[in-house]
Amino acid sequence: MPRIIESISTINSVFRTVLGFAIIGGVSAISWLGYSAYDNSINQAKRAADDLASARSSLDATRKDLRHARTQIDELGVQIKEQAVEIDRLATSLRLIKVDHRVARLNVLDQIVDEDTGVITSKIQFLEIDDRGQVIGEPQEFELQGQIVYIDGWIVKFDDKYIEEADIERGSSLVLFRRLFGEYQQPNEGFLLDEAGETPMAYVQAGKSSELEKKIWRDFWSIANDSQKARRLGIRAAHGDAPSIKMRKGMSYKIELRASDGLSITPEGPIVSAPST
Repeated sequence: MPRIIESISTINSVFRTVLGFAIIGGVSAISWLGYSAYDNSINQAKRAADDLASARSSLDATRKDLRHARTQIDELGVQIKEQAVEIDRLATSLRLIKVDHRVARLNVLDQIVDEDTGVITSKIQFLEIDDRGQVIGEPQEFELQGQIVYIDGWIVKFDDKYIEEADIERGSSLVLFRRLFGEYQQPNEGFLLDEAGETPMAYVQAGKSSELEKKIWRDFWSIANDSQKARRLGIRAAHGDAPSIKMRKGMSYKIELRASDGLSITPEGPIVSAPST
C-alpha cells in the first residue's frame, strides 16, 4: 500500500512537472508569437512610413519639375508671341517697301504732227488705279505739246525707321500728283491733277487720310523749308519731283510711288483697253 501511494505521488509529481513545462512552453510560444507579430507590425509600419516619405519626396520632385516645365512653357509662349509679332512686323515692313502705294497709268492714245511747225501733239489719257488694278475716279484726257511728258508731284519721304517699324501713318512715302505738261509747255501751263493743299482722293478712298496727311498737304512748302518742323513730323525729305519719259503712240506707261522711294515711270507695253471718258 505504501508503495502504491508512493508511486501515485511520484506520478503526480512528474505530471505536475510536465504540466509546468507545458505551460511555460505555451506561454513562451505565445509570447514569441506575440513579439513576432508586434515586431512585424513595427517593421511594416516603418516600411510604410519609409514608402510614404519616399512617395512624398517623389511627389515634391515631380511638382518641382512641373513648375519648372510650366515656367519654361510660359517663357516659350512669350518668345513665340514675340517672334510672331516680329515676323509680322518684318513682313509688313517688307510689303510696305515692295508694294506700290500710289499708282497711275498713262495711255498715249494718239500723236499728231503739225505739218507747219513739226510740233507733235500727244493725246493722252491719265487714270489712277488701286492696289487691285481697279480704276479710281474718272479717266482724264489731255493734249500735251511734244512727245516728252512731265509728271509734277509733291513727294514726302519719312525716316527709314518708320518703314522698318511698319508705322501705319509714316510707313510709306506720299505723293500728290500736281500736274501734267509737255516739253513745249511751261509747268504752270500744265493740266492740274490733285488739288493743292487737299488730301488726294486715292488716300481718302483707301481710308488712309489722317490729320497728319492733312497737315502735310496743307503746309507742304512750309514743311519743305523748315527742317525742324519736318523732323517733328518724322519727315526726312519733302520736295517736288517731275520725272519724264518720251512717249510713243499706243503705249501704256505706269506711274508709281514705292514706300521708300520717289516717283517712277515705266512702260507697260501696248494699250490693252483704254477706259472711255
